[in-house]
Amino acid sequence: MNCAPEFAPYPLVPAPAYSRWMVSGGAVLVLMSGVSALLRSFIEPHLAVAGVACACLAWLLALLLRVLYFRFDRHNAQSYCEAAEQVRQAWWMHHRQNAALVESVLLSAACTAPEHGQLLFSSDHQPPEPQKMLEGRTIRVGQVFGSDVAERERNLAMLLALKWHRQRAEPLAVQPLRCYWQGSLAAWQAFAEKMALCSPQLQLPEQPEPWQGISSLYSVIDQLQGAPATARILCAGCQSTPVRHESRLPAGEAAVLWLFGPEGGVRFARGEWFSAATEHLPAVAKQALQQSELSAPAQTCVSFSQPNVPDLPAIGWNTGQHVQDANFGALESLQAMVVQTLAAWYAEQHRKPCAWLANDPHHTLALGIVKPDDSTN
Repeated sequence: MNCAPEFAPYPLVPAPAYSRWMVSGGAVLVLMSGVSALLRSFIEPHLAVAGVACACLAWLLALLLRVLYFRFDRHNAQSYCEAAEQVRQAWWMHHRQNAALVESVLLSAACTAPEHGQLLFSSDHQPPEPQKMLEGRTIRVGQVFGSDVAERERNLAMLLALKWHRQRAEPLAVQPLRCYWQGSLAAWQAFAEKMALCSPQLQLPEQPEPWQGISSLYSVIDQLQGAPATARILCAGCQSTPVRHESRLPAGEAAVLWLFGPEGGVRFARGEWFSAATEHLPAVAKQALQQSELSAPAQTCVSFSQPNVPDLPAIGWNTGQHVQDANFGALESLQAMVVQTLAAWYAEQHRKPCAWLANDPHHTLALGIVKPDDSTN
């Protein structure tokens, strides 16, 4: 996870032991008086008095310097704590930044519209029946045709572009600041060509930024901070998983599209990542709650099963109720975008935070929370 800054305690010096100083001062006075009495036959009385006075002044100066050193140390400690707190607050302010999901599209065998997505949270929902093939089981989108994975992904990308075009009430008025794509370059080119036919005013790059999971989400949120209200960033992807005999889940197929902006939709937090080799999962989940300023886990969590993470129940999130394995099958790198989309739809529909948990291309897991847009209340 992206750890919050921690600072070592300031090394405080102990307070002056005033009782010892008083004892030492009295001892100096007695000692100097005794020496003066012994030497009074050899020195003038006023010189003896001056010697005692100088010794007392030296003792007083030493005490004063010790007190000043103590006070300056306490002042430095307070300044250190205030500076550390400012750094912590600035870090959390940055870490709690978010972006608005202005538009979204999700295509799969189980879901092609937000209203279909809400059915996935119902206990009465029946997942699609996997198709049995010679190579293994599959869950495929019925509107997509093709004999191999590459062809199906291109057709799926074109269907995604068509679906987005039909879903929009009006043409996109601004060009995206950046475009991210999860999938093959050939599938992106098919998507861009279809969008050029559907919306000629939308100019998409020949080669988009590759979607790198939660690290790309961080980048999107960073770019939208302070951007104009009309700024947009396009994130999309499609996946047609090859059929494998040994696979635990049927080969899935889905396509996702997001259009992010600074405002105007449910709020995507940055989320947290978990690396099993170096981190403690409950601590990561706790920081995800702090990031979204929640005192308790969200009641709903959309996830895919994670058989390689045995301590998942320890985080206290409701990760077992809305597992999407049966609805989508194996989606590999598109897994997180699917559950994030479903979490966004749930948050928008129910006006409640919704958690998500999935795999990540660079970490064991990624998890986070989507919150409703408070500005529409």
